[in-house]
Amino acid sequence: MDKEFISFDVKTGMKNIIGRDLITDDFIAIYELVKNSYDAHADHVTLTFNENEIIISDNGKGMSKNDLKEKWFAVAYSAKKDGTEDQETKRLSHFNNLKSRRYYAGAKGVGRFSCDRLGNRLELTTTSPISNQTFRLSIDWEQFEINSKQSFVDIKIPIEEIESNISYDKDNSFGTILRISFLNSNWSENKLFQLKRSLEKLINPFSDKNEFEIEIVAKKFIEKDRERSKYQKINGTITNSILKVLDIKTTQINVSIGAEIIITKLFDRGTLIYHIEEPNQYAKTINDLEISLYFLNRSAKVNFGKIMDIEPINYGNVFLFKNGFRVQPYGDAGDDSWEIDRRKQQGYNRFLGTRDLFGKVDLITEDFNEFKEVSSRDGGLVETSGKRILFDFFYDKALKRLERYVVGVLWGEAFIRKNYFINTNEANKQRENLSKDKDKDSYEDVKKNLGSKIDFVNLIRALSDDDNVKIVDYNKELVDFVNDNLDLAQPKFINELERIAEKTNDGYLINQVKLTTENFNRILKEKEEAEHRAKEEEQKRKEAEEKAKKEEEARIIAEQKQKEAEEKKRLAELEVLKKEKERIEAELAKVKAEQKAKEEAERREKEELARKKAEKEAVLHKQQVARYKAAESVDYMDLRDSNHIIGVYSDDISKKILLLKRRVDKGKELSKNDLLNFIQGISLANEKISTITRFTTKSNYLKATLETEEDVVSYISDYIRNIYQVLYRIDILIETRNISFIKKFQPIELITAIDNILSNSRKKNASKVIFNFSLKDSDLQISIKDIGEPLSHSITDWKLIFEEGITTTKGSGLGLSHVKRIVEENLKGQITYNPNYNDGFELIITIQR
Repeated sequence: MDKEFISFDVKTGMKNIIGRDLITDDFIAIYELVKNSYDAHADHVTLTFNENEIIISDNGKGMSKNDLKEKWFAVAYSAKKDGTEDQETKRLSHFNNLKSRRYYAGAKGVGRFSCDRLGNRLELTTTSPISNQTFRLSIDWEQFEINSKQSFVDIKIPIEEIESNISYDKDNSFGTILRISFLNSNWSENKLFQLKRSLEKLINPFSDKNEFEIEIVAKKFIEKDRERSKYQKINGTITNSILKVLDIKTTQINVSIGAEIIITKLFDRGTLIYHIEEPNQYAKTINDLEISLYFLNRSAKVNFGKIMDIEPINYGNVFLFKNGFRVQPYGDAGDDSWEIDRRKQQGYNRFLGTRDLFGKVDLITEDFNEFKEVSSRDGGLVETSGKRILFDFFYDKALKRLERYVVGVLWGEAFIRKNYFINTNEANKQRENLSKDKDKDSYEDVKKNLGSKIDFVNLIRALSDDDNVKIVDYNKELVDFVNDNLDLAQPKFINELERIAEKTNDGYLINQVKLTTENFNRILKEKEEAEHRAKEEEQKRKEAEEKAKKEEEARIIAEQKQKEAEEKKRLAELEVLKKEKERIEAELAKVKAEQKAKEEAERREKEELARKKAEKEAVLHKQQVARYKAAESVDYMDLRDSNHIIGVYSDDISKKILLLKRRVDKGKELSKNDLLNFIQGISLANEKISTITRFTTKSNYLKATLETEEDVVSYISDYIRNIYQVLYRIDILIETRNISFIKKFQPIELITAIDNILSNSRKKNASKVIFNFSLKDSDLQISIKDIGEPLSHSITDWKLIFEEGITTTKGSGLGLSHVKRIVEENLKGQITYNPNYNDGFELIITIQR
């Protein structure tokens, strides 16, 4: 059986795939058509915007009829790529004589479909100086959309030869005119202004060559342009002031990559910092590349805005140009195709971001396979080994070296991180001195900063360690250490200087190393001598103190002897006084007997007065009873609480009386002090019972329950120290932490609660009670814990201890229930037991403000 052959049939739908789908917006479409004019060796192209019409006219070499058939209408074919375009251009001596050599900006053969992106109709008029013929063709792009099954070749495009009297751009007799009508979008005033801004960056604005001009004509806005500044106009030839920005005094690095060597120069505010050369190991892939990268400090950003009338962050960052034309989106505001910001996020202060940088990467190449743009025209370069080498050049030869100087030398991050200084405080002080340098037009602070100079030495040393790097020149001011305080720095930097001197065989640096070493040794010697003098003075001081100490001891001994002599004399005098005293005491005994008789008479008189006072108090008591009977009855629970605390104090009195009786029964002798202490204790307890009983009538109870507003911490502390510890000999520790808690409260309620808690601790024979006051948020927290017996194991649920009738001591079981009621109802707080405290019993009271 014979073989049968078939072939691909390209349908009309391909028009959109290689046209509108790849040319993603109107600006990209304009760029592609301008590139075609540039590649046609035009030196001028005019973009005219009329109502529903765009005219693109250039003075390039135009096209012959054969060019139209074999090239323009050959989809995805590029004569620029296969070299035939160059062969034809060489035949045009006019272009060879008048124009410098150009590298083609486009090489995909699809840019012509940008016309379809802009409008539905295209009229192309072109004249070639070779044939001297003029041809005109018209395309209705909608014909390609009528029938999706129709083949590309079935759409017939009318072409005709016309009179060669067409005037092209700059009145040339040859060139090309594209007239696009039935536009797909409206070209407003703002859109045209944005187009102009974008076209300013289309052809390398960093170049000082001006061999290609773009002019915009929009007659609709000519009148408005007369009122605008030059930079705000829409009409006119597109210019760019970016070259003026490059004169701003800031830190910059320039890298020139040729076929054999790479030349790198770093400048800081107009002054050369270093100049190095190294071989180009990737010359087969990249042999014509220029990188200019600028660090924009605050001063440079302000000056940029004044010159360009736009902030640098809104203008862009690092642009990529291939053969003189921009590759998008590299450098667009907010774009991070270089992955600069992504890298900065990983390095914090060690790396620079797009907000800090401005510059260009300018690649000249005819290797279209290694450096081809994504077909969508705004997606950057295709991932190839050539692109990776280009990025490596940008990072290793430009960005990292600029960062190393800016972050390390200018900002001081390196000498902080690498501990160049002996003292950390001194290192921070040196870096603080650099803070104002960031915004100056000169690097004078860096020249004066010891840390920056040492870091610069390390930077140059690192470059010199690379055998491929040749140090052509470097800034001599940054290796001058003769007048610096070298004792503040680690001495190892001198070794770094010596290594650079040996590597570069630099006579000046060798002399600087010698002077620096001498200066360093002199400073060390002076420092050692100063330390030696300080040690001698310290030794003298110690000897003087020792001598003074011995003299003081001798003086003390002499004084002691004198005191002993005086003591003997005093004892003799006392013996005389003793005898005199005995005589006086005999006389006093007689006087005392007389005094006693007098006191007995006075006692009887006082008893009579006391009897009358008692009768008077009885009358008053009768009146109080009458008032009590007439008043509203006291609440049962209040009366019960009052009776309970009276019982507590009565029990104390009974115990004291019992203790006294036992001592009397055992025949123990009681001193006057013992009796006084007993009477005082009974009296104080009786006074407290009297105080409580005064509150049992409704009228007086109302006065006692009146609120007071004062410091709860101080009130409790004063009560314990001044009353409770006087009445009871119990060890109580108060930890106030010097805090204050002002609150309205009823004193009798608060003190009743405290008395009940302390009574329980005493019943358990606690050795110590600790009051701890603290603030938790806005509440007062009182921890009351004793050191003694813990809660009985028979009570499994600690919450029961606050129930009536449940007791942790030998009491009635009312005390803690009283306390809970007082805390919750009167103090508006909470009380809990801490089961985790093992040395005794702990209650925690929380009172709200």
